[in-house]
Amino acid sequence: MPPNLERRRRLACLVAACLTTLLTTACDPTDGDARDPKPRSSPTPSPTYGTTKDLRACEDGDCTVEVREGDVIPFGDSVRAPDLTIDAIGPTGVDLRLSGEGTTSTFSGQSPDQGGGVSTYNGTDFRVLEIKGDTAVLRIKRNGL
Repeated sequence: MPPNLERRRRLACLVAACLTTLLTTACDPTDGDARDPKPRSSPTPSPTYGTTKDLRACEDGDCTVEVREGDVIPFGDSVRAPDLTIDAIGPTGVDLRLSGEGTTSTFSGQSPDQGGGVSTYNGTDFRVLEIKGDTAVLRIKRNGL
């Protein structure tokens, strides 16, 4: 299927899924990441996270990934979300932007110690586990995985 047609199909599914619930904030106490929401100061990602630097590992909506400002995480067909762009990383948080044809949503100032802990977009959770200088560790998880 041509990439343009595929993007349109993903967008149509996204819009059809539910316009009124595109952005919600939730805290799921059963989520395994909720046990350790504190930032870490180690120079490398904690091995308990199972962190990767390969952004394509997130294609299925289930990954723990180290990111830098400007990184774009592409999602596959199974994830009802447009690509995720890391707009900024700083000491007070991470700015995330989901944008595709006809839609843009942002999560500003996401941090490991934010109230609620998880930001959700159309069934996919986004959690900042750690901020280390110009990098951050994100946990991305499709609901139901």
